[in-house]
Amino acid sequence: MAEPIALFVDFDGTLIDIAPTPAAVQVSALLLQTLAALAPRLNGALACISGRAYADLAPLLQGAGIALVGSHGAEILQAAPADARLAALAQRCRQALQPWPGALVEEKPCGLALHWRQAPAAEAMIRELGAQLAAALPTHGLCEGRKVIEWLPAHIDKGAALQQLMQQAPYCGRMPVFIGDDTSDISAMQAARALGGLAFAVGERVADHADGVFARPANVLAWLELQVRIRPA
Repeated sequence: MAEPIALFVDFDGTLIDIAPTPAAVQVSALLLQTLAALAPRLNGALACISGRAYADLAPLLQGAGIALVGSHGAEILQAAPADARLAALAQRCRQALQPWPGALVEEKPCGLALHWRQAPAAEAMIRELGAQLAAALPTHGLCEGRKVIEWLPAHIDKGAALQQLMQQAPYCGRMPVFIGDDTSDISAMQAARALGGLAFAVGERVADHADGVFARPANVLAWLELQVRIRPA
């Protein structure tokens, strides 16, 4: 794959292993160094499109020198102003989930995510809260991932973010390639393929939407290192 590409990657589960909580992830120096070396070889056409809030993602990839898109595309290349409704709703959810200490309420500028990875028994309550949030946030839609449900502004998804970036420099005129691991990545995988590009899955969860599969994030890193070697500086 030596032709000019625009490379888009998810973060959790793609560049790094899934951790018990979003705050527990570890980003290796090797990953940061590899991304920093690859970005100029792609003339800057390298972006991470993550479900994390931009303000959460930026410190984790500091030094990588790549473009960042947060909140599934709601925060394109910069942090977005906070939705004033979310703080009260987040507090309501935290109170309801007190009987399940491992349940996590993740407040983002544009949305709200409820995790039950550390509290499997909380799933039913979280889904009940989901119905309440749907009524309280008619401007938002549901996005479901691995042991998490999230409410995002309507019409926001990673595919729309990829399409928007592909209309501007340095991405336009290149073949889009997207790598992701979860159901929230499907829209971007579909968008990349619709634009004549390729999509790759990490693991089997969304493999049906991919042109190829990486077993785990370590294999993605190895592929990124290969791209550094085969593409001229």
